[in-house]
Amino acid sequence: MSPLNSETPTLPSGAGNDGQPHAKQDAMEVKARQQDVNGTASHSLWVDVNAHQEANYQVVVGSRNPQKTRPRASGIGATVMQHEEALQQGEVVVMAVPFTHVASLPLQQLAGKIVIDVSNRTPATSSSLGSLSQAEELQALVPAARVVKAFNVLSAYALTRGNMGSKEVPVCSDDEAARRRVCEIARDLRFTPLDMGRLSNAQEVEAIPLSFFTEWRGGFFTSLAVFVFYFLLLLFEWQLCSHLQHPSNDWSSLNRLVSSNVSIACADTALTLLALCYLPGVLAAYLQLWRGTKYSQFPGWLDLWLKSRKHLGLLMLLNSLLHVILKLAGSPLSWNADWRRNAFVASGVFALVLAGILGLTSLPSVAGNMTWREFSFVQSVLGWFTLVLATLHLVFSGWDMLFKPDFTCYLPSNGQFVMVLPLLTLALKLPLLLPCVDSMLQNIRQGYDRTPSRTNNN
Repeated sequence: MSPLNSETPTLPSGAGNDGQPHAKQDAMEVKARQQDVNGTASHSLWVDVNAHQEANYQVVVGSRNPQKTRPRASGIGATVMQHEEALQQGEVVVMAVPFTHVASLPLQQLAGKIVIDVSNRTPATSSSLGSLSQAEELQALVPAARVVKAFNVLSAYALTRGNMGSKEVPVCSDDEAARRRVCEIARDLRFTPLDMGRLSNAQEVEAIPLSFFTEWRGGFFTSLAVFVFYFLLLLFEWQLCSHLQHPSNDWSSLNRLVSSNVSIACADTALTLLALCYLPGVLAAYLQLWRGTKYSQFPGWLDLWLKSRKHLGLLMLLNSLLHVILKLAGSPLSWNADWRRNAFVASGVFALVLAGILGLTSLPSVAGNMTWREFSFVQSVLGWFTLVLATLHLVFSGWDMLFKPDFTCYLPSNGQFVMVLPLLTLALKLPLLLPCVDSMLQNIRQGYDRTPSRTNNN
């Protein structure tokens, strides 16, 4: 949940606003009261209409202009008061304000209360605070309060639509009781709290919304490097080499850079990335067979490679789609050809369809509805079949150039470069399919340990 400011038109977190952009006093605090209504404990807090009513929370909104805020707050049954009044109502306060405006609030009223800081860092606050988190700075401003960092990772857009599900909410505070209380509030609002310990961990929590494709970096740069390599290789072999051997002023071949070079480079990249998705699993299997146990950690490089397979697979699918689109745009399909041309097209089409299935089942929303056996079948059996089809697609495109010396300016053809990794991956996989080897590998992965020292310790 991003900090709600004056430009927020709704009350997804119970924090109201007055429609005045960039006003320092335009900060709202949500107060939580614990009452006894007909003998039942009733905690007050927020989110959307259904959530706060189901959790039996009562919301109090602090505003510098209650008259303006009241119509919007009435939608969730909230009571609107002046800031000072609202801060006197209960023991839990949600600071849903930009951090730069915190100092303008009546902070002395927060003494002894649980203060939930939902603010997120910006480049400006990051440079001014240095190693401190905003939550730690708030705790320093109000030493008598019990500051808890929570709810900043939730999307206000999703909250306004009641799309909460079981989203994870990191919670950290130096006050253990306050931390437990906020975790209870998160559960009541249908979230999944994650206890992150002390407030010093708030900087890590505040950095979550600012992360930018951190898990994709390895896969993206690998994909980019592979594409650039094949593109430059094709450029050298198809356009530059002939001019180096027979200088001329005819550079018309450069007109085919997109339709041919980019298209083929995308295809070569897709096949290489697909092999890179399955090669680390094969290497891990051989390592487990050699060690005789699954309890020994993989080397760091192999562990990172295994964790990046999903990203490599999705980038493989992207390159495949780009190849098909560019190929169709340049030369429509024709089935009036020999059997090898038809086999080339058919294997490519089926490989693309299966690659699409692999990409879809790697999405959490799809994988979450599959059993482990179903997911394993798609990602393993269909995945290897996709690699076989994609390799055959390349073979059918011109095996007479793949398996004989075909040098251009002393370099093998791009097809011969591309074939190395898929064939190596498939060759390493074949011994693992032998019944005796597969049986041993399955025993190891089910807990069998051949290491004497580990067996004795157990």
